[in-house]
Amino acid sequence: MPYVIAVANQKGGCGKTTISMNLAACFSRVGYNVLLVDADPQASAMQWRNNREESALPFHIQPYPFPTIHKELPAQFEKAGYDLVFIDCPPGAASGADRKSDITRSALLASHAVLMPVRPTPLDYQAAAIILPLLQDVSFLRPGAPLKVMLVINGRPAGHTRLGAEAHRAAEAIFAADGLPVTVLATEICSRQMFAEAPAVGQAVIDYRPQSKASLELRQLTEEVLTCLNQTTAGA
Repeated sequence: MPYVIAVANQKGGCGKTTISMNLAACFSRVGYNVLLVDADPQASAMQWRNNREESALPFHIQPYPFPTIHKELPAQFEKAGYDLVFIDCPPGAASGADRKSDITRSALLASHAVLMPVRPTPLDYQAAAIILPLLQDVSFLRPGAPLKVMLVINGRPAGHTRLGAEAHRAAEAIFAADGLPVTVLATEICSRQMFAEAPAVGQAVIDYRPQSKASLELRQLTEEVLTCLNQTTAGA
């Protein structure tokens, strides 16, 4: 059975697709058989792939913007022999009866972990915190295997190390207060031009500019996520 990670946040513009696509590429390049499920009705991941006539991505993409992910896809994941599945969720996952919320809930029910990209501002933290009741609901429905929740600070201005440290402390304080165990990852992704250029040519950053600072950050994030997942499976 593959390990499934939902990349989710209530707020749009936080970099869910950027993180999903680039992490899928990084894990593929170190030997994992990876699928990315494009669960966003805007289909940003598919648009990224289609910016090149033939796919230059080292992983598969499947569009599935429907609230039946947890019912329909797990058997397909296992049958296809994937090691790792990322689900790129739509924005707007606050509790309530709307299609995007239902899609995200379904993605979380199908997942072992959730990765939340968050911009390093107080307003973004507050917006991201809206998804916490949904995460708590999903964890309650699966008490034997609670969700592993990871938060990654994304879009920090390059070179502003003090802002990064302050953002990390603020994120830990806000999310710890809600009573749901959240790991704020040490790796931070800076705002760099590579993240805009690579999608335009249908590539992941590590293939577009392998020696760039953006690629280095993504490799570090991959290693940290892998460490978190290994700790989770070891304790299972």
